[in-house]
Amino acid sequence: MSEPNTQLQPNAEPTAPQGTPPSQSFDYEKLASLITGKQNVAEDTVLKSYFKEQGLSADEMKEAINSFKEQKAKNTPDFSKMQTDLENANNARLSAEIDQAATIEAIKQGVDVKSIPYLLKMADFKAVTDENGAIKAEALTNAVKTVLDDIPALKVKQESAGGIQKIGGDGGNGTPPVNEQEAIRKAFGLKSKS
Repeated sequence: MSEPNTQLQPNAEPTAPQGTPPSQSFDYEKLASLITGKQNVAEDTVLKSYFKEQGLSADEMKEAINSFKEQKAKNTPDFSKMQTDLENANNARLSAEIDQAATIEAIKQGVDVKSIPYLLKMADFKAVTDENGAIKAEALTNAVKTVLDDIPALKVKQESAGGIQKIGGDGGNGTPPVNEQEAIRKAFGLKSKS
């Protein structure tokens, strides 16, 4: 019987026994900082070499390297800020879409136009979107109905005449009828026109 070869060959990677995960876990942040450190050292070496070829003194090299690094930092995009800005813009867009859809729904449900901003502030729209950011119409309708159930005064007051709201005056010329004029004169002790 021969023994299995336990020595590693050059360029061969060690493998874990089949079916078991590797026993070590790596600190990826530490690895990233080591790589960044090595890149910085290599960058400094290249810069020093270049500036030395240009005939700069040690102080001039330090100043030139610092200037280069400052310029590089200014020109390097801040990806985390860009991501935050993008998320904020998407949230603002989604909020505007929800407000627009809720406004239309409120009008359909008979909310007075002047009351819509209050309804939008009181409604809970947290659950009206799905995981993709699409508005769920039924959830939006329920959110508006919930506020209207709690505060029915937000709806437009309808006249009892067949559900038609009266707009404007009665069509008269603005003067009270003659018998009303007499009543007003008597109330204030004025003489009648007769």
